[in-house]
Amino acid sequence: MDSEETTNGGPPVIKMDQDWNSDGDDWSEEADDDAEPTKCLFCEEVSPSVESAIKHLQVKHRVDLLELKRKFLMDCYSYIKMINYIRINKSQDSEFRNADTPFWDDKKYLKPGDYEPWLTFDFESFGENIPASQEKQKLVYAFDDFESMKALVLRLEDELKDKNTLLQQAAQDIGTMRSGFQNLVEKEPNPETADSKSKESGNSVGSIPLERDSNYFSSYSHYGIHHEMLSDEVRTSSYRDALLGNAEFLKGKTVLDVGCGTSILSMFASKAGAEVVVAIDNSDIIYQAMEISKTNNFENIKFVKGRLEDTELPIDRFDVIVSEWMGYFLIFEGMLDSIIYARDKHLKLGGTLLPNRCNISIVGHGDEARHQHYISYWKDVYGFDMSCMQKEVLREAMIDIAKPEFVLTEPVVIVDYDLMKVDVNYSNFSFNFNLLVLKDGRMTSIVGYFDTFFDLPNKVWFSTSPEAKTTHWKQVTFFFKDPVDVKKNDQIKGTITCKRSIRDKRSLTVRIKIFDKDYTYNLD
Repeated sequence: MDSEETTNGGPPVIKMDQDWNSDGDDWSEEADDDAEPTKCLFCEEVSPSVESAIKHLQVKHRVDLLELKRKFLMDCYSYIKMINYIRINKSQDSEFRNADTPFWDDKKYLKPGDYEPWLTFDFESFGENIPASQEKQKLVYAFDDFESMKALVLRLEDELKDKNTLLQQAAQDIGTMRSGFQNLVEKEPNPETADSKSKESGNSVGSIPLERDSNYFSSYSHYGIHHEMLSDEVRTSSYRDALLGNAEFLKGKTVLDVGCGTSILSMFASKAGAEVVVAIDNSDIIYQAMEISKTNNFENIKFVKGRLEDTELPIDRFDVIVSEWMGYFLIFEGMLDSIIYARDKHLKLGGTLLPNRCNISIVGHGDEARHQHYISYWKDVYGFDMSCMQKEVLREAMIDIAKPEFVLTEPVVIVDYDLMKVDVNYSNFSFNFNLLVLKDGRMTSIVGYFDTFFDLPNKVWFSTSPEAKTTHWKQVTFFFKDPVDVKKNDQIKGTITCKRSIRDKRSLTVRIKIFDKDYTYNLD
């Protein structure tokens, strides 16, 4: 129901109850007798009341006062400032449709001016009685008649046409850029072929629309990440030793380098005697790779820009597929999906994957200083209890160096991948572990790492264990909320479960049950 109050002898303030009538009309207005003509804020139209003027703003100008109120947490003072701002500056409705900030919020606009019906409106109570479930419908019920509805539909159609025009122009620009690159690369993605190819699985990264996956590839376009990887002696020298140390094996073979980056592996393979190397990468670093290859006089490396799952290669089947695809905790980023696709679509019968085997291990760790720095810290921050922050910190698996002196248990392999057999469900597994405690201590976390194997005539392998030489992968730490005392020869039982994130196919969710606690971590 509407009601009215008199404020200090001034004009009546109309309170508007915004319950919807059952017959589809919007606000009931029992105070119509006291309503006064109200000029629109943006045009010359005069409505019979403030309430009618509000509806006029919604329909004719697409300015929603209730939305502005909630978006900017407006009170009556902010409302007064806004009305005075509009009147003084003769503002356009577009300013308020696209407002990102309450730009009218200046105390100079609180100064009273000429009598203004808009300022008699009870803005504080505005919107209090609209059910949340009906809020999305308020525009539908705000139409006075069919002509108003028709006007809004036409306006929305015009807006949609404008957006479609922009999208078409963007598509043309992308096409122009793509055609400009055609003379730089061996092959460009072929959309028709891509559509006909069966993706390995709807759960694989190859099923992500390319436009949504662009951030992943663009992250590899900057030189910084390649400097970090190339500077990782364990990583780079292991691949070098696997390829150059097995030159007799590689001699005369065709090689596919998936995610070639700067082309370091392609050059190792070519130097080892490969007949031809095809290097594919979807990031812009491939243009530097072309120049690097040319500078170093490699003539048998062919470069292809594109995502493997969407791209035709100049050679259909290869003797060897090589890639440095491993992420944090081995399987973060999901690039193994692309290796599985390459294996099934482009590896010859009897061909070789490099590396061909990997595993993930966990170990108990007890670095109390690190736990204090990241977890316990929140219990007392300059005398204030911020323990609620612990929940947020504990949800995130931490990528950091786990110091070897704080290893408390023997390691346990929780999953072992034969890359010639694994499928795209590799990231979904569960393992019941039993950790043997090697020394007394206070256990603060589980630490995860991986090992990588090249089972060639001259075998090569490397580890990212806390007790091995540090790599750019470091280790993944899953902190406990509180440290737990453990004794030498204790058997610590628990379960670790890993699955692909629902929100992002390249991310992981890890659940660990241990010491009668149940923790869930995100690796993204």
